[in-house]
Amino acid sequence: MALEYIRQINDNIHLAVWKIEEDLEFYLKNVQLSLIDEKILLETTHPEKKLEFMAGRMLCKTVLHQLDISDLPIFRNEYGKPQIPNSEYDISLSHTENYIALSIGNKLDVGIDIEKPKAKMVKIAPRLYTPQEMEYCQDNLVYYSKMWSAKEVLYKLFMKRELDFREHLNCKPENKEWTLMRGTIKKDGFNKSYKLAFFELKEYFICLNLT
Repeated sequence: MALEYIRQINDNIHLAVWKIEEDLEFYLKNVQLSLIDEKILLETTHPEKKLEFMAGRMLCKTVLHQLDISDLPIFRNEYGKPQIPNSEYDISLSHTENYIALSIGNKLDVGIDIEKPKAKMVKIAPRLYTPQEMEYCQDNLVYYSKMWSAKEVLYKLFMKRELDFREHLNCKPENKEWTLMRGTIKKDGFNKSYKLAFFELKEYFICLNLT
């Protein structure tokens, strides 16, 4: 088993991380999928995407059981967000080539993103960030990547699609270490701010909302 850890972040949120070490056959034998997820798996053609998908389901199965939240298979809802059947808990997943990260919220909407700083963020940042956000980043690759990750979390929190990362999602670091940020979603009368936090995982970092 490749469960790295389950960590309680606050009274309402747990964070769990899975390292992908097994092959696809392992997950297929050990994870029961919902009917919706079975269809998604059949429609997924890329082998690595299949592996990530099944590893994420294995992580959910393992952690939700250990925390006595649910033993039912999760499913992807109409907006693409993973969901626990008949539960007041909210969940969010994020994948990389090596890890799956899971955030669980008790009566709280959650979003999560796991990233490794990549040079491409410098190139696409002007299209996605406001002038003020560009200034915050100080031409720093890690800051560019964290800004992107924070906006990904906000996107997952809204989960209604049709969001413009520059126009509708705004982020501001709350300390010089960039371990905390304030993120705001503004669209069509919806206006809500969230406290976001970053956690390190070797060469990666994980961003999730605390409120």
